[in-house]
Amino acid sequence: MESLIRDLLTQLGASLDPPPPHTPCPGISLLGILSQPPATRSGPKLSIGTHVWHAHDGWAPLDNLEIERWLVDTPAGSHWLLSERPLRLEQQPQRTDVEYDVWGPVRFAQWLGDAVLNGDLNASIPVATPPSAVEVEDVERTIPTLKQTGPSALRPQIELESVLERLTLTHAEPRPVLLSARIWVVTGILRGPGDSADRQWWELLEDPFTGEIDHLGQIETLDFIPNLERIEPKLWIDESEIAPKLASLCEERRHYTVTESTGINQVQGSVLHWWKLDPSSAEITPRLALLPAWQLRIPDRGTALVHGLTGQLVPMP
Repeated sequence: MESLIRDLLTQLGASLDPPPPHTPCPGISLLGILSQPPATRSGPKLSIGTHVWHAHDGWAPLDNLEIERWLVDTPAGSHWLLSERPLRLEQQPQRTDVEYDVWGPVRFAQWLGDAVLNGDLNASIPVATPPSAVEVEDVERTIPTLKQTGPSALRPQIELESVLERLTLTHAEPRPVLLSARIWVVTGILRGPGDSADRQWWELLEDPFTGEIDHLGQIETLDFIPNLERIEPKLWIDESEIAPKLASLCEERRHYTVTESTGINQVQGSVLHWWKLDPSSAEITPRLALLPAWQLRIPDRGTALVHGLTGQLVPMP
């Protein structure tokens, strides 16, 4: 997103000088200093020397506490903060030698839309690429390069407000936290009918807070690790207990074409056949996964956790 913001500002006539050395703030990056403000007929009144900041994507809103933390080490002067996250600013914290304007995603999108309508920003529809003549079934699948080897923070799959309403806990005080879990990268050979074999790969999520191990699926990861409290489970599942679960998690049912001769004619049919993981070929590698959650302070009931992937209410470890 940072490169996209830079490109948009450039198209709007703005120029950014490289950011000077500064104290980093988790979740917020300094893109640079304006040497030429954007030239638009509607938008912010920015001056030369304004610091342009970017609040990374994430699942917790940009709130007063984060702005206060950012203000501690912010250089004196004027600042423009663009946030990919929604804003939750009851009252903007102030510092006498700092002037700043915070834009959430809605206001930034509206400004860009106005720039397109005013002709300040050109928008074009890409020419559709004709579909390839190659059938999908003929495309050879290869094992992807697993670029990410370090920790990953997963994006929430629930809306907290609706979950709290369902649990009749709208009066509770939520605080975002991270739950430590593991992603197991599995590679191995599937054995099919006859002598057929196919090398495959899987990503399995081990969630020690629910006791579940399942496919990671389409859950997205954030491009940074939020600076939040991490909660560790009481007990991790031993690797020796995970290996036996691979057989059922990694097997697949695939269509298998059968041809039979009936006199001068041939009849073809398709049946489903199980492809099983060859245990001797399986290799598993774990890495840390940080799951989204909210710690709830419930009056007269203590604390609990709302799981950010399932919406379950789980006890504190």
